[in-house]
Amino acid sequence: MSEQKLEVFNVLNFLDNGYEIEDILKEGQFGTFASAEECINHLIDEGYLEGDVSVTADVEITAEAISKKYIVSELKEILKENGLKVSGKKHELVERVLPVLKEARDARSLNVDVKKENDYSDLKLTDKAHEFLKENDWIDLYMFALVAFRFEDYETYVNGSSLGKIETGLKFCDEIISRSIVANQFLVFIDALTAKAHVYAYDKDYDSFLDYDLQRYILGLNPIVMDKQTYATYQVISEANILNLRNVLERLDMGSLKKRFDRIWNISNIHNITVPKKTCYKILQKGLNGADIEELNFDVRQKYFDKKFGI
Repeated sequence: MSEQKLEVFNVLNFLDNGYEIEDILKEGQFGTFASAEECINHLIDEGYLEGDVSVTADVEITAEAISKKYIVSELKEILKENGLKVSGKKHELVERVLPVLKEARDARSLNVDVKKENDYSDLKLTDKAHEFLKENDWIDLYMFALVAFRFEDYETYVNGSSLGKIETGLKFCDEIISRSIVANQFLVFIDALTAKAHVYAYDKDYDSFLDYDLQRYILGLNPIVMDKQTYATYQVISEANILNLRNVLERLDMGSLKKRFDRIWNISNIHNITVPKKTCYKILQKGLNGADIEELNFDVRQKYFDKKFGI
C-alpha cells in the first residue's frame, strides 16, 4: 500500500536522522495505522527495527494525582477488590487507596489498574531499514517539495523514470505545468510552479528557487485564467510564498531583487495584466517588509480582481 509505504519511510527517516522513537510516537498521526504503537510493531514485524521492547509500569502515587486520575466509583472499586473500607468522602478514599497504589508498583498481582507503557528506547534500524531508505530516497524529495500532488501518482512517475532524483522531480513539475495550461487549471499550475521552486531548493540551487518562487508570486497576481468558482477561495498573495522569498533573501546574497524581478516578469509572458508591474513589485516589497498579508490580499482583490472577474 503506497500510503503505508510513505508512513514507514517517514518514521524510519526520522529515526535515521537522530530523532528518538518516543518523540515520534508523540506526534500521533500515522494514517493507515490505528496507533503509533501499531506502526512501531509493524516495523518490528517487517524487520526494519530490532532490539528489546520492555514493558514498564508507572502510576502517579501522590494524593493529588490519584484524585485527578480516579473518580469516586473507581476508588471504591479498587478498595473493594483489595478488601478495604469503601465508605467516606473522596479525599478519605484517596488516602486509603494511596498505599495500595504505592505497593502496586512492586506487586503486579494486586487488583489495581497500573498504567503500562512500552519502552522502545533499545530499538535500532536494521540493514533492511537502511536499504529501504536508500531505495526510496525519492520520497524525501516528495515530502519536501511535491506533497501538493498524490503520492501514488508520483510513485508511478518515479518508477517509470530513468533520470536522477532531482531531474525526475523537475520533469514531473514541467509536465504538470504544461497539462494545467492546456486544461486551464490555474491552481494546479500555481502548485506546480511552487513545487518546482522547492525541488531546486531541495537541491540547494537557490538562484533557480528564487526565480520560480518569484514567478509564482508574479503570476499569482496576474493569473493566466480565473473563473468565479476558483476565485471564490483564491488567495492572490500566498503567505508561504512571501515567507519563502523573505527567508532566502535574508540569508543569502542574491543580488538586486529589482533586476531579478524585472527579468522574471519579462520571461513570464504575461498577456493579460491584472496588477501592473510597478504595483506588483511595490506589493512584494510590502510583503517582504512584514506587511499583513491578509490585508494586502483584501486590498489587491478589491482594487484589481473583484471587478475584472465579475465578483
